[in-house]
Amino acid sequence: MGTLIALGVAALLTAAISAILGMGGGITLLGLMTILLVPRDVVPLHGVVQMCSNLTRTIAFLKHVQWRFFAVYAPGSVAGILIARALWSDEKMSWFKPAIGVFILAFLLWRRRSKKLRNLPLYVYAPVGLGVGFLTIFVGATGPFLAPFMLRDDFEKESVIATKAACQMWLHLLKIPAFLSLGFDYRPHAPLLAVLVLAVIIGTYVGKTLLSRISPERFNILFQGLLVVIALYLIVSPLLQ
Repeated sequence: MGTLIALGVAALLTAAISAILGMGGGITLLGLMTILLVPRDVVPLHGVVQMCSNLTRTIAFLKHVQWRFFAVYAPGSVAGILIARALWSDEKMSWFKPAIGVFILAFLLWRRRSKKLRNLPLYVYAPVGLGVGFLTIFVGATGPFLAPFMLRDDFEKESVIATKAACQMWLHLLKIPAFLSLGFDYRPHAPLLAVLVLAVIIGTYVGKTLLSRISPERFNILFQGLLVVIALYLIVSPLLQ
């Protein structure tokens, strides 16, 4: 019961964070689930919760979703998950997380010097989908990897949140049949999932209300600042373990 309450509160708060800043909630919840749950259950269960969280966020910001980016991203993510499914093993590829952290920092630094990275061509989102789809089976929370590509000069803050949520919702949805095919049984975890799903739905609408009070300039600063913090965490996370 203590674990259920702790994760329920965490799910609500992290969903609110993601609704305000577009990210950060998923990776935070993943860390807490890793501490409180059996390791083999974490990524499959986290995927269901994040699918519902991102679906709620997509619906809440539906009119702001940039669907042309989603249409290019989606097929690549399917291919990435299929490749990861074929290569799956129980051994975690721990070097992925520091590599993603380094990539995020390099991207943000390069973005300050190159205006091209502020408005990447549409076709770039196909290989991005492939990479995110591949990583999600092994890493679990790939939002930080996708986030820099959503930070565009032609996106309003709501478009950043909405489009990233739609892409992540699709990705987490694909993970469910992938883990079913690997033999994972979701049924014993139904009560926990029900609590967490309800919590992220409530958290999303709390966060949306708070987002309206943040200016676009402050959003941009907070978004990049949070990305830097997450990147540094990913780099040092193997040492912490």
